Amino acid sequence: MEEIIKQIVQKQIQSILDNNRYTISKIVKKSIMPVLYKMVQDEINREFLAIAEKQQPLLDQDIKNQDIKNNDSLDLQEQKENSHNFKQGSLNKQGKYLYCIVKGNEDEKFSLIGIDGNKVYTICHKELCAIIHDCKAKPYQSNEEKIVAQWVMTHQKVIEKAWETYDVVVPASFDTIIVGDKEFTEEENLKKWLEDHYDDLLAKIEKFTGKAEYGVRIFWDANLMGARISRENEEIRKINEECRSKSKGASYMYRKKLENLLKKELENQAEYYFKDFYNKIKAHVDDIKIDKIKNNNSDHQMIMNLACIMPRANSHLLGDELEKIDQMESFSVQYTGPWPPYSFV
Repeated sequence: MEEIIKQIVQKQIQSILDNNRYTISKIVKKSIMPVLYKMVQDEINREFLAIAEKQQPLLDQDIKNQDIKNNDSLDLQEQKENSHNFKQGSLNKQGKYLYCIVKGNEDEKFSLIGIDGNKVYTICHKELCAIIHDCKAKPYQSNEEKIVAQWVMTHQKVIEKAWETYDVVVPASFDTIIVGDKEFTEEENLKKWLEDHYDDLLAKIEKFTGKAEYGVRIFWDANLMGARISRENEEIRKINEECRSKSKGASYMYRKKLENLLKKELENQAEYYFKDFYNKIKAHVDDIKIDKIKNNNSDHQMIMNLACIMPRANSHLLGDELEKIDQMESFSVQYTGPWPPYSFV
């Protein structure tokens, strides 16, 4: 009797879950998941800060380009290619490592522990402040993947702390270093750079005020989508039926034809849904950057990878649109943020 009651209770619970799946999903995604994301990010930041405070500088190792995955989104190779802003053979051995630019003044103190435990502070020019630390006039180099990952995470942590403090930042790429030359010190060159790009930097700050970057990744189940296409596509259904009545040799040719046709139709469907989802998302954001699609060999395949910037106050509008996509058969959505505008600088 106890077992029968247990089974009845389990069926009733399952029935409640099935009948209220949409409501439960919405509550979890809107109320619980943001809190969990923040808790995880805060814990990561605390751990890396603790490591950074203890670690001695490591400056004499060779560069090795590595792909470090942070939520499958961090590409260190691209970071390295874009970020070594220093002059080869500089006579000045010191540099200023640049994290980001903010709007502020000397009276607004900003201090933090940065990469390799270096003290982070500001150098200001007119209304602009560069958040920096003192360093050698050479790029950060290491063969150790964990060390490079720590540097990048600390770089992001400083930018995010500045974002919280000043409300808006213009982020610099990882390993951006300003150096001196025969005429000017590294600090003089930094201020000269701020003056040369003053109007452009102020325009970016104005553009990013009150806004944040959000990541959108959309996946589909290739097996489920393939099965649906096989049911709905008349030509594929016809070839499938003919294949069953053919000899072993002939059926092999039919199967190859079927595979090619199904592959082409999947590509067509992926293109159709990409355009459809892109237009729906575009209606709620200020700008979109299309990033590389990252897939493994699993059936859970990414068909869209976007970075979006929009007012933080409007993020729920995009969230509601993505919720509708997430409820569609065969599709799932990964929605992250808010982040500083890394992709739009």
